[in-house]
Amino acid sequence: MVDHYGATFTVAEVGGPDPIPEMRAFTADNRHLNSAYSFAFLYADRLTPQVVANALSDWPDQQGLGWPSWALTNHDSPRGLSRWAEPAHRQAFARMAMLLLMGLRGNPFLYYGEELGLTQVDIPFDQLKDPEAIANWPLTLSRDGARTPMPWEAECANGGFSSAAPWLPLGADHLALAVDQQEADPDSLLNLARRLITLRKGEPCLRLGRLERLEADADLLRFDRLHDKCRLRLAFNFAPEPRPLDWEGRILAAVNGADGTTLPPFGAVVLEG
Repeated sequence: MVDHYGATFTVAEVGGPDPIPEMRAFTADNRHLNSAYSFAFLYADRLTPQVVANALSDWPDQQGLGWPSWALTNHDSPRGLSRWAEPAHRQAFARMAMLLLMGLRGNPFLYYGEELGLTQVDIPFDQLKDPEAIANWPLTLSRDGARTPMPWEAECANGGFSSAAPWLPLGADHLALAVDQQEADPDSLLNLARRLITLRKGEPCLRLGRLERLEADADLLRFDRLHDKCRLRLAFNFAPEPRPLDWEGRILAAVNGADGTTLPPFGAVVLEG
């Protein structure tokens, strides 16, 4: 049926206590679905090098094993920045996480507002729309806090989302992160996300390359991506303290002041060579 529609992309969403075998079955041998959507990060209390390494290890580059898709957050999980970073570190963490998502082997899924650095919104009970949260109040965290309106224009009513009252309130800090504010700033998270997406599209090594030399400790994640004769080396510092890095090569991307010798707090770098 799907083949009748020409170029398509199909993805499985598989949950449950042991989803990896089923995800592999859905995507094996390129005969079923193209990819499977991973839940590895969606409900993690912390995003750590070991959490990422464990998720990547579930999808080794083996013939016929299948192809993963990754999301750091989605419409059913709290905003990642509110879970994983202290307020003072959130913008730096968001930049590191954006480069991480674009550097993983597999397809990146970017949830709306993630490219702006949106945080979780605290929705009072009388404004909830989520049936699950209403039925189980106060035992279940509402999913509405990650579903609030997209802030387009900081100076417009409702952030430029609608002239009428939206179904959920905007976050108090979201207007300062509006699209029009970030588009005017070349160093904004939004413009960084656009540059990294462009880099990934233009680098077969990032889109298609296999993963090698995966290393993770308490704060540092490192791995290589290889495709044909290209080797890219990626390093990520998950800590608010700097880490040394003794690498040489041409820098393709870097965030938070990182380079081949040092990873500043939440610094990350991609080098060729």
